[in-house]
Amino acid sequence: MIKVHENIEQHFPTPVLVRQHEGIESLNEALGALMEQAVGAESNAAPSSSNTTQGGFQSAPGEDFLDRDDEALRALKGQIVWPAVESYLSQVLDCDPLMTPVAISSWAVSLGAGDWQAPHFHPKEYTLISGVYYVSVPEAPEPEGCLEFVNPNLNAVSIGNQPSGRLHRPETGQLILFPPYYMHFVHPLKSDAPRHVIAFDVRLNQS
Repeated sequence: MIKVHENIEQHFPTPVLVRQHEGIESLNEALGALMEQAVGAESNAAPSSSNTTQGGFQSAPGEDFLDRDDEALRALKGQIVWPAVESYLSQVLDCDPLMTPVAISSWAVSLGAGDWQAPHFHPKEYTLISGVYYVSVPEAPEPEGCLEFVNPNLNAVSIGNQPSGRLHRPETGQLILFPPYYMHFVHPLKSDAPRHVIAFDVRLNQS
């Protein structure tokens, strides 16, 4: 008699952490005002042909937006970003956050009507986690302004019924963390209300 023992194994899943924060309206208002000021006063790094931000505003490369001398940014980094990063390091990467030397590089992105972000991922060396904090998200029907992830196993999509992407509808006050190799893009906006986010990468500190 033939005996069969079967189980389905998940090899290299794609873990995504989503945290929704409540009671931080004043913080988001301060962050939104800061971003509006940046959009109005600073040169836009987005128009470069190598940049994934199509239209809209992106802060200059090489500057860590979260490290600006601003009380709201310090609160965001210390009270929201770092706790989530520590949770991801512990739960997903099985690292002791206190013993893992990491640094955060960050930038601001503001999208308006007609703006979007092209498919991309964050392949920079020693990057462990990529993340986005949503300062303000205009109300709009899907998929307008939504973040979409591309199935990392496209071979499976071509021969079966696996979805080619996963749509994520962000909300104001939400933080999302995901592996840097996870391809993603943002659908074009139609709303005139701005979509303000602060994006970041968490990298092993080599210094």
